[in-house]
Amino acid sequence: MTIDVDFLFSRLPLFYQERDVEQGGRLRALLKVIAEQGAILESDIARLYDNWFIETCDDWLIPYIGDLLGVRGLYSVEGTQAFGQRALVANTLRMRRRKGTVPVLEELAFDTTGWRAHAVEFFQLLETTQHINHRRLFNVRTPDLRNASLLERIDSAFDRTAHTAEVRSLSAGRYNIPNIGLYLWRLNAYAIQRSTASVESSHPGLYRFDPLGRDMLLFNRPRTETDIVHLTEPINVPESLSRYELHNELTAIRQALTDHEDPALAYFSGNEGGPVLRIWLDGQELPNEHLIICNLSPLPKDPAPHDWRRPPVNVTVTATKPGLTNLTFPADPARFLVGFDPVLGRIALPAGKTANKVEVAYAYGFPGDIGGGPYDRRSVRQEDEVEEGLLNPADFDTVLRVPANKPTLALALATVNPGKRILVRLDTDASESLAPVLNLPDTHLAIEAVNRRRPVLIGNITLEGNDNTRLTLSGITLDGQLKLQGALREVNLRHCSLTPKMGGVQHTGTGSEFKITLTHCISGPITVKNSITGVTARWCIIDGLAQSAFDLPDTILTLDRCTILGETAAGELLASNSLFTERLTITRKQEGCMRFCFVPLKSLTPKRYRCLPDMVMKDLPKAIAANEAVRVTPSFTSTQFGNSAYGQLAAGTATEILTGAEDGAEIGVWNLLKQAQREANLRQALNEYLRFGLEAGVIFVN
Repeated sequence: MTIDVDFLFSRLPLFYQERDVEQGGRLRALLKVIAEQGAILESDIARLYDNWFIETCDDWLIPYIGDLLGVRGLYSVEGTQAFGQRALVANTLRMRRRKGTVPVLEELAFDTTGWRAHAVEFFQLLETTQHINHRRLFNVRTPDLRNASLLERIDSAFDRTAHTAEVRSLSAGRYNIPNIGLYLWRLNAYAIQRSTASVESSHPGLYRFDPLGRDMLLFNRPRTETDIVHLTEPINVPESLSRYELHNELTAIRQALTDHEDPALAYFSGNEGGPVLRIWLDGQELPNEHLIICNLSPLPKDPAPHDWRRPPVNVTVTATKPGLTNLTFPADPARFLVGFDPVLGRIALPAGKTANKVEVAYAYGFPGDIGGGPYDRRSVRQEDEVEEGLLNPADFDTVLRVPANKPTLALALATVNPGKRILVRLDTDASESLAPVLNLPDTHLAIEAVNRRRPVLIGNITLEGNDNTRLTLSGITLDGQLKLQGALREVNLRHCSLTPKMGGVQHTGTGSEFKITLTHCISGPITVKNSITGVTARWCIIDGLAQSAFDLPDTILTLDRCTILGETAAGELLASNSLFTERLTITRKQEGCMRFCFVPLKSLTPKRYRCLPDMVMKDLPKAIAANEAVRVTPSFTSTQFGNSAYGQLAAGTATEILTGAEDGAEIGVWNLLKQAQREANLRQALNEYLRFGLEAGVIFVN
């Protein structure tokens, strides 16, 4: 039954229906209000059935269902799609049936943190004299020096070599009888579907996976484990790819094809998203057997610009079965082998070979969902979708799709006429070089990547207009500067990366009504020549390359959960949960405020509330206070844009920084990940599933 106004109105006597029509429909209007409330009640009753089950219930019901099972309360982790309590509650019963086993600890770690995990019983790796009735053939004191893969794994999560006992407690010490280690991978693998490889201009036939021409680590896209008793393997975690592992598999593929057998595929399997990497030459995809691993480091003693090692044109594989002939890969003389290096992210063609266009599919590592990337850009909360999520095509007069309507963005922008609301959607991961100069008075131009796509634009974008001109960029990586000129209304950047060394965002001229908004972005310095209404950033890294990150004369700067790498100068500041690495100079110190921030010493700021290092220096002698200020000064795994751990706080960072935000998470942009809460959730749940007498330690791999 559907309750609506027509349903209720038709139940009235005909006399009342006719009189209501004559008198303007006031009774019908009343029934419409009643019908709306009835529809809500009807929907709520229908929803009750779904709320009986953990797989389909609303999020607010998960703790109540968990309470029925005795699941201990977890710290709330909101604002990220990487974690929820649903999986832990859903898997509780089956995990309890296998309590005390190593595979259960791995699943528990994944369900409580959202991070891939591998559990190691360290007593299995102790160097001991073995009893004749309890032999452990895998545990040998001296590693096999001929096994390169084994040697590469020493002291890693998948180490299989024996160690002498350590008496230090976890996680400083590991190899002891009661110790179990839980290795966690905090970096995520982001898969690029089909990107344009950058050309190494110094030598023909050399390319890089990264479209911006940087060396980079290629990451494995983790395969899902289908059995609870399965122990995690390297193929199941988002770790950087190994030359040895890929070399062994590609060699085995060629050998299996030579012996007329089906190759055993792991990294190059077509399941669950396909191979870990793919390469196209001039639009033609290379089969796995035409790929070969190379160490593409610069040749020693080679004069600059350095050449790389080159792969052979082909390789002949000897058959191991009688009666079979040897095979040459590739068999077609017009084709050739292509070498790649997963550690440096480089591609090399044989000497004398070139290609007009090289395209690649691969995965790179990064801590979380900020900047331009192939992740789900829909907002976690529905109320944030308008400001942070995807754009709604219904809000625009014209929608242009690239490459469906226009083959390139440059051609699409050439058709833009001022005075309209225009959305250009990019359904590609390819790179495009352009340098448009846009003069768009009374126009709202939006350029957005399709969800889970990451197009790369190479070149500066210049925008001119009037006080009714708006620009929105969403999901874009721009290897250039965004130049804004004259009086504009608004520039909105969401989920974008602007290469810091290219200059970030620069506004020249006047714009008293102009404002700049960034959310989930990585950007270079933001500078304005004259006062504008304001600059707002949320969940952002602003990288001034250790110089000026913000230069905003007489302008209000509003920051929330940002990491600022460089000096900050503004007219007024409102900041919360943000981390500043260099000195701040704020003109109007009597206005604005700072909350739960890290502020370098000798900064000129407005009133500060619960900020560091102020809190640890309070009421201490001068010498001790100075030491405390140094102790809580944050350090980073990397501040190099393009590094897998860009902007990530280093392992030795003070606890006050790691838990100093108002919600108990870390200060800065990676507050988004709620890492402190996720680790606490795991430690809280561990005791229930550990065998008596054992101790578990959490070890972060990356």
